[in-house]
Amino acid sequence: MLEVNSIYLYRNKKQIFKNFNLNLKEKEIILIAGDNGVGKTSLLDTISGLINPKTGSIKINGKEINEIGEFRKNYFSYIPHKNCLKENLSINENLLSWLKLLNIEINNQDYQTKLKIFNLTNLQNKLINKLSHGQKKKVALTKLLFSNTKLWLLDEPFNGIDQKSSKSLKKVMIEHTKKNGCILFSSHIEPDIKFTKKVILKKTINKLQTKTFDNWEVL
Repeated sequence: MLEVNSIYLYRNKKQIFKNFNLNLKEKEIILIAGDNGVGKTSLLDTISGLINPKTGSIKINGKEINEIGEFRKNYFSYIPHKNCLKENLSINENLLSWLKLLNIEINNQDYQTKLKIFNLTNLQNKLINKLSHGQKKKVALTKLLFSNTKLWLLDEPFNGIDQKSSKSLKKVMIEHTKKNGCILFSSHIEPDIKFTKKVILKKTINKLQTKTFDNWEVL
């Protein structure tokens, strides 16, 4: 499903990753763990194609990420840590425009059922700029409920959401893997969810006193 082979990543002339490898198969969940600032977001941005590594390859279903281009939405769903919702639109307007972009049709009953999962029913007409950080995160996560992609990339999905929503998210993730889906997600705090593998990113300092993140291990 996902193959990351020997990627080297530099940003602002600083080495972020050196010879990083990862394989994610159907029905697997892999946790990218580590403190804030060790490169978890950079890794997910690279895998999603937002950042180009200096060397190495990233393949999804056997296809190079840079060959997928505008069809990426058909291969994976990426929920970044940074808010990417349109602030001047309501929850409904954001979700419905996203569904239209993906050519996904859904009846109102099913739509309302999915809003209930993260307790957004009473907020659906509220503007995004009036929501809390946790509420915005739940709107972004709701997109997963409509997604037809097998691969999910999630950056700090549990950060900022309430306990009830965390339980709902765990259930959604587990159900996704039961349908042959797979998930790569990051977290600086290890959540109470069963995962296949854990990749720990560690911050080190090289001889030039430049921060690098090439020290990693798979448990």
